[in-house]
Amino acid sequence: MTAAAVAAAGGRLTDRDRRILALLDEHFTFTTSQLALLAGFGSVITAQHRLAALHARGVLHRDRPFRPGGGSFEWHWMLGPIGARIVAAERGVSPIKPAKVATRWRKLFHGWRWDELHAQHAWFCALIAAVRGEPGTGGELVAWRSPWRVSRTWKATTDGYGVWRYPDGRELAFVLLLDDPPRVGVTELRDRLTSLPDPAIPFTRRDGYGEDTVTLVWCATLRREQIIRHAITTHLGGSTGMPIALACAEYTEPAPAGLHDRVWLPLGSLRRASGRLTLSEITDAVPVTAPTAGEPEPADYWTEVADDDDVILYDDTDDGRQVA
Repeated sequence: MTAAAVAAAGGRLTDRDRRILALLDEHFTFTTSQLALLAGFGSVITAQHRLAALHARGVLHRDRPFRPGGGSFEWHWMLGPIGARIVAAERGVSPIKPAKVATRWRKLFHGWRWDELHAQHAWFCALIAAVRGEPGTGGELVAWRSPWRVSRTWKATTDGYGVWRYPDGRELAFVLLLDDPPRVGVTELRDRLTSLPDPAIPFTRRDGYGEDTVTLVWCATLRREQIIRHAITTHLGGSTGMPIALACAEYTEPAPAGLHDRVWLPLGSLRRASGRLTLSEITDAVPVTAPTAGEPEPADYWTEVADDDDVILYDDTDDGRQVA
């Protein structure tokens, strides 16, 4: 496809279409219902029609990951060949070959990485969905960065970074750690926690990572929460300056509204608070300033991964930067 054809395709995109491309550029894949929520469609049916139209033009690609025990999940969407070229053109970098894009589609949708992304995206979408229909009361997610961007910026292993802004202007900056057995065990979760900057340990500090960034640990069950709490307390002791909060799915029924309820158990520098807290109360427990200075530009972020197992939709090695 010529540059003129890509430009023509880009000219037909709406603002909502470009938001979809930006979401998929950052987070790789979403389901139809997730994009309906994130892109502000009035209904899933409306989203289906628009996504299908973008797919027909080659702007998006879609696939249905296999369901354990048979069958498949709902449609999942990624940047298609033209969508990837549109994003690459806007960034001034070189798109990779379509055959390589197709290879990475298969690796994403039919490999272990899909399970990881599914768990991460489901949590963040539940957080957003919990306040929909209550405008002006619950706040909104104003920043959501992928685990790869967090790794690139702060050399830490997480399940994502977000900033939640309340209607009164307060903000809660947080990183998410998911207890997702058997993919992530207690030991690995503890190691991920210790990869994060600790305000009490000066040499672990990193530019752009606010000392008030809260680590939210989402546990699979109450029993897992108890085990993880013991592991964190034993490993970090009482000297950590990290604000940490744990919660588990058993406290959030019916989901997803429970994510904002009083289900979060404070640890670390939040330990002075008694009992379980809401996210709003956690926000009040730490002086919050959103860490934006250290976030990399998207093009820099995409140069971070050289492993072919990782899902990159275009290659920017021609722009003079060295790929790690």
